[in-house]
Amino acid sequence: MFTNYKWNFVFVVLLVSLIGFIIFDIILIYSIRTYLFRQTFDEMHIKTDLTLELLEEKQLFPLSSKRNELHEFVSQIKTIVYSRVTIIDANGRVLSDSDVENNRIPFLDNHINRPEVKGAQQTGWGQSYRLSDTVNRKLFYTAFQIEHEGEKVGFLRLAYYAFHFENSMNRIFVFILLANFIGLIILFIAAMYLGTLVTFPILRIVRIAQKISSGNFERSFPTNRKDEIGILSQILNQLTDRLKNQIELLSYERSKLENILTNLNSGIVAIDANKKILHVNPEFCSILRETKEEIINKRIDEILEWEAILNPIGCTLKNERPETGEFIYYIETGKVFLSYIVSPFFISKDEKIGALIQIQDISELKYLEAIRRSFVASASHELKTPLTAIVGYAETLFEGAVQEPEARKHFLNRILAQARRLEYLVSDLLKLSQLEHDIPLEVDEIELIPFLQKIIDEFADKANQKKIYVSLEPFNQQIMVKADEELMRTVFENLIDNALKYTPTDGQVKIKVNPSDKESIKIEVLDTGIGIDPKYHDRIFQRFYRVDKARSRELGGTGLGLAIVKHIIERHSSVIFVRSEPGKGSCFCFDLETA
Repeated sequence: MFTNYKWNFVFVVLLVSLIGFIIFDIILIYSIRTYLFRQTFDEMHIKTDLTLELLEEKQLFPLSSKRNELHEFVSQIKTIVYSRVTIIDANGRVLSDSDVENNRIPFLDNHINRPEVKGAQQTGWGQSYRLSDTVNRKLFYTAFQIEHEGEKVGFLRLAYYAFHFENSMNRIFVFILLANFIGLIILFIAAMYLGTLVTFPILRIVRIAQKISSGNFERSFPTNRKDEIGILSQILNQLTDRLKNQIELLSYERSKLENILTNLNSGIVAIDANKKILHVNPEFCSILRETKEEIINKRIDEILEWEAILNPIGCTLKNERPETGEFIYYIETGKVFLSYIVSPFFISKDEKIGALIQIQDISELKYLEAIRRSFVASASHELKTPLTAIVGYAETLFEGAVQEPEARKHFLNRILAQARRLEYLVSDLLKLSQLEHDIPLEVDEIELIPFLQKIIDEFADKANQKKIYVSLEPFNQQIMVKADEELMRTVFENLIDNALKYTPTDGQVKIKVNPSDKESIKIEVLDTGIGIDPKYHDRIFQRFYRVDKARSRELGGTGLGLAIVKHIIERHSSVIFVRSEPGKGSCFCFDLETA
């Protein structure tokens, strides 16, 4: 009815009060009217009795022969009783009437059927309140039988004009209406005041509830009242606490789910039965190179153009079973390998089935798998070469060469060389495997210049044989670095050995140590060797990769040295670079942390 509870309260109070007033007024008016009726008829009875006694004293019998005397009598009595006086004979004919001229009496209707006359005829007296046919006014009537010498000779009737009664009732009615109006005004004011008192705690609860609904769960409902409002406040506080806990739990779960979906390395997209996209994670947007706003609420076939995955999505939505597979698509930089899993799921109990699509970029896995296959093939080939040579030399010896001292010595030397090459190869493979398994480093503080000088001295004979000048150029003799000494020895041995191998006679090899920043130094190993074409710079650190395979094997390389160097440098949180051009030598450089 009203949007304001206070006005509803006031309206109900006024409506109930108005109904109560109406019922009370009806009862009151009926009671007053009944009381006035009874009082009026009681007075008229008394007056009728008095008039009847006066009539008997006058001895105006027989009545029909003394009309003039009767008219004079009723005219006098009227002034005494203030009522209309009528004398009627036993047959109902009017003999005299105080309010009707005497010459009109014969023309009046017969009154034998008047209610009051009939009552008097039956019981000796009668009364009524009605409209008079003679004077056309409402009157109170009382009638008594007139007896003379034991016989019923007529009826004496008094009529009291009702306008005094009606005026009194009207005044009473107006007074009651005025009292009702004043009462309603007083009730309205009281209802407003009571409505304010009643609705104040409710309005306070509403205001607090509005603040809670806006997210301010720190507010609480007052519980100082002991009535139903206080109980309601306690219940609402309990509900608020439960709601707060549920929201915190849901927020935690949602945040956890968002973090999981955000950090997955797979693209996740949820669609409904109509293929409308409901949710995507950042990885899916990254795969498509589009923003979430450009994807959400669109159809999946508007976003994806890959039939290889659209068909399985349709099958899953139709058959309600998962689909998996892989496919390739091409971008500017090359091929991209993707795997997918399409799983059915229900949006809710009432909604149709949807689908959850997981897409993962497996290009790196494919690349690593290709590297693994290449490594297995290369390792098998590298191992097979010396083994084949050893078997061949051994068979040659068994066929008779063992009887010839010179041939025997030659073949045994070749077997020994191939066995050592196999030993170096297996040793480097084991060392590379250990590095890839992240075995903890034994980091120590190393005095770098004496450490490098000692390694250079170990290669002095090899350098002298090729007349290669090896030099160390430190910017400071007191340089301390943090590194695993054994692993760093492997790094410098491999780099210096490679520099000596690929530098022609009368060449130079330099090891330079320069400052990089406050916490690290830069180390460079330079040579004047044959150099490396820039297109091979990224590949020379791969396992078993050789730019000139025949020459590398001839020089005794395993093809794993630079791969081992790269892994060791990366384990020391650094990166190794190469600068080289064919015929202009090479420079391998990296940084080390100072102590």
